[in-house]
Amino acid sequence: KDIQKETDSAIIFITHDLGVVANVADRVAVMYAGKIVEIGTTDDIFYNPKHPYTWGLLGSMPTLDSDEEELFAIPGSPPDMLNPPKGDAFAPRNEFALEIDTVMEPPMFKVSDTHYAATWLLHEDAPKIEPPASVKRRMQGFANTGNKGGDRR
Repeated sequence: KDIQKETDSAIIFITHDLGVVANVADRVAVMYAGKIVEIGTTDDIFYNPKHPYTWGLLGSMPTLDSDEEELFAIPGSPPDMLNPPKGDAFAPRNEFALEIDTVMEPPMFKVSDTHYAATWLLHEDAPKIEPPASVKRRMQGFANTGNKGGDRR
């Protein structure tokens, strides 16, 4: 952050560790199978996630104040990108997938001026699906601590 400030430059930081992301990033792009599936400010992603893959990532984050003994794991395996699936690449692992997900890749839907997500769940005709309870608890925990990544001390 000091080098970034001194040089007035942007830094691209690639990681699976959302705790680190919360502490270093201003904007976040969540990628799955080589494509951005959600992009927004750090607050957008941690307090108002819209893509089921983002829900899975947030649900798998350990927290110190959790009573849960096991972390959530996204079921299944990533797709074979030598033979990519038709439609949304995350659909086979997505418990919230719609029929259209297996046929057509979703476009980026605008959530706000700073937040976009590629999920058919944001289409006006889609059923209204809420993030899983474990993700909602983490979102609330982030809000209560003021630390998006959770307290890691």
